[in-house]
Amino acid sequence: MKHFLARHATLRHRLYSLYYTLFSYGRGFVILFLCLWIGNYISSLIPIAIPGSIIGLLILFFLLAFQIIPTKWVRNGCNIFMRYMTLLFIPAAMGIMDNYVYLIHSWAPILISSIASTCLVMIFIGWLTQYMQNRSQKRHEHHQQVAK
Repeated sequence: MKHFLARHATLRHRLYSLYYTLFSYGRGFVILFLCLWIGNYISSLIPIAIPGSIIGLLILFFLLAFQIIPTKWVRNGCNIFMRYMTLLFIPAAMGIMDNYVYLIHSWAPILISSIASTCLVMIFIGWLTQYMQNRSQKRHEHHQQVAK
């Protein structure tokens, strides 16, 4: 969009810049929504209650991780969603506020499960970090002994 607003740009260059910008945003949105729709479709087929948005997010992750889709294709669309993410959480927050009575009646299990799951995740991540660090250190020491 910077090139579109530049003073020295010709009309042809401005139109090309505008076209490219709009195309890159549109391509990103199409890919994101396709992953969401495919996730919703898969969610409706399987008997397990997994939200379609989570399945769509996993599909997008695997497409990006295995470089089937280049990251630059979805970068602009993702940046817009990230910029306005707080607006996307307002409906969820309002749903919680509408059902606060249920939260008041079951605050103890919610609090205990939140603390327990946080502790379990911290312990697991700490153990995994130590394991990976020791493994890396042993490999480094083995390479040094072989080099001698």
